[in-house]
Amino acid sequence: MKFVLSEEQRMFAGTLRRLLAEAGTAKTVRAWAAGDHGPGRALWSALAEAGLFAVAVPEEHDGAGLLPVELVAAMEEVGRAAAPGPYVETLAAAELLARSGGAELLAGIAAGTAMVTLGVPHALDAAPPTPSSGRTGRARGPPAAR
Repeated sequence: MKFVLSEEQRMFAGTLRRLLAEAGTAKTVRAWAAGDHGPGRALWSALAEAGLFAVAVPEEHDGAGLLPVELVAAMEEVGRAAAPGPYVETLAAAELLARSGGAELLAGIAAGTAMVTLGVPHALDAAPPTPSSGRTGRARGPPAAR
């Protein structure tokens, strides 16, 4: 089977590629590691404006719709540039939230104002939270980090 991106999909990927090249991801990574999050946040915002996060959010939550081919093209560009940030985690969370009713976060993800990640329930110190407990738990990390 031969798979070819449409012209619109190629244009979307090209836009992301140019944004990432202009951002200088190596400098952005070094700045982030030194505690300067400004360049990383600016890159995040620019990619959000280009529609990176919207492709993982349904239209009814201010996204572009769940567009898996565009999502793959976008992640290829983010990976090619080694862009710093929780891009994959946020997009994966958007997909899960769209399927499980997490509407309150989806518009923020689509707009790039919410950075979201995933947690593994069994890695929590406390018992799983209940609606009445008000606890969210705390990640323990791998045994080597303790």
